[in-house]
Amino acid sequence: MSLVETQYDEFLSKIKQSISNTDVDLLIKIMYLERKLTDVPPKVELHLEYGLEIDPSRKQDMIRAKYGFPTQLSTHGLTAVGQMNVGLIEEISKDPDIEHISGKATPASY
Repeated sequence: MSLVETQYDEFLSKIKQSISNTDVDLLIKIMYLERKLTDVPPKVELHLEYGLEIDPSRKQDMIRAKYGFPTQLSTHGLTAVGQMNVGLIEEISKDPDIEHISGKATPASY
């Protein structure tokens, strides 16, 4: 393995340690878009997965009230869509009821 590949693996590992319940590839994509298109945060479709004992509809109300994102319920979680940056994802990830965060990020419309 090359030195660059080793450094990349270490980089991924450090991110995973910082935000363990979030897909590292999603975070990297958001950071890439934030740096390439600096005037507006990326559009993110964020999938929040909760444990079986958690009522996603209660969490849906909290996400709508706090962040104003439109949301849609799924079997064990919800999807929120809006302009988000890594700091916001990090804040959302601190909810102890979230088991995993995934999603996709695209450039926001201008």
